[in-house]
Amino acid sequence: MLINNDNNIKIDNCFIIHLDRALERKKQVNILKQKIPFKVSVISAVDGREANANILSMYKPNILRPKYPFKMRHAEIATFLSHRICWQKIIDDKLDGALIIEDDVSLDSSFFNFIINAALQEIKTGDFIRFPIGNYEKTKLPFRFKNSKALFTPDIIGLGMQAQIVTKDAAYDLLNATQFFDRPVDTYLQLKWIHQIQIFTVIPSGISEISNTLGGSLISKKKSIFDILFREVMRRIYRIKIYFLSKFIKK
Repeated sequence: MLINNDNNIKIDNCFIIHLDRALERKKQVNILKQKIPFKVSVISAVDGREANANILSMYKPNILRPKYPFKMRHAEIATFLSHRICWQKIIDDKLDGALIIEDDVSLDSSFFNFIINAALQEIKTGDFIRFPIGNYEKTKLPFRFKNSKALFTPDIIGLGMQAQIVTKDAAYDLLNATQFFDRPVDTYLQLKWIHQIQIFTVIPSGISEISNTLGGSLISKKKSIFDILFREVMRRIYRIKIYFLSKFIKK
């Protein structure tokens, strides 16, 4: 259990997002349940293969700027909706917040040691704390250092939704802001000038992704050479736009 006595925040719940048909990942879910010292709930992920009109109706292309250059795949829409289920559960269960993780991650013992140290002293209602799998995010002024680890506000928010702590106010604001969406959930979170959520990053996080040992990604699919080249060019252009907007537009 994490309790910030200054801000009266208690976090003792974890949601593991798991696709029911991904049988090869059930063993990893059980491993995570044993390692995580919180009350763990396994959240059934929305299945992109079973996408119907109701599921797809929340996807509305080109509603935000910069324009996202790709059409969302059904699996990406399903992933966004799965995270919205977790945010809604935080609200419905009247929690101060929760740890949300995907079922293709592995964590080491330092992960929770640092969560405890960081969250106890720093977390406030409205915060969203990311635990990325890489060390790519940068900032000039990390607001906390300890034992070579940092908790900071990134200049440009990285991609990936493998693990995060979401407080109730952040969950409420995200639910209200994403009743319709036009891009993947991690890409949406990069738009900090739009959603106004206070997002922090932990590096190193103690998190690693092991989807390759669990049957591979459930989102990506095989692409043609032309599609790969096209997406790479458009992705670079989009990243440049995100870079400049992140640098020069203040929240």
